[in-house]
Amino acid sequence: IIEHKGTVFGLAQPDWVSSVIGTPNQKTLSKALGIEKHIWVVTKNGENLDFIKTWADQVDARAEISASINQGISDFVGATMQGDKAEIEEAIERYSARASAITVSGLTKETDWWILSRTKINKNEKSEAKYTYIVVYSIDEELYTNQIRKAFKDEDDKFVEQLIQHLMNYTMIEPRT
Repeated sequence: IIEHKGTVFGLAQPDWVSSVIGTPNQKTLSKALGIEKHIWVVTKNGENLDFIKTWADQVDARAEISASINQGISDFVGATMQGDKAEIEEAIERYSARASAITVSGLTKETDWWILSRTKINKNEKSEAKYTYIVVYSIDEELYTNQIRKAFKDEDDKFVEQLIQHLMNYTMIEPRT
């Protein structure tokens, strides 16, 4: 690490950054961050900090969070459905289409952190400096579960409650440091 968000002020890297990198668990991360909401962590890497921050904050975060919800639904349906492969894939597609109804309105940017690091893969190669931007988004859990229920209102209540339980434990974390 060459520099990070707190370097200029003499601040140490916060503990939550290490938790994000080392813990893909929703409850542990929420506790480390001191946030009693459902959270998602989005990371971006690049050479231009302003660009990756702007891209993550204004464009990519919502798309990645929506994709994460869709993946969580696909994982759940694939694991719980019975039948042949074609039937399961059809069910996954049908339920995934409903994921677009989960708008994650109420999503809040909680905190962010950036790190400038230098890596050298081989001894003979020039080292490369890159930024890693980590941003944490949250949504009130009741609001999130209500959006899921609304998207799946025509489905069996037991299925919906199991899906909600699965999604509440599902955390998108892609630390690329």
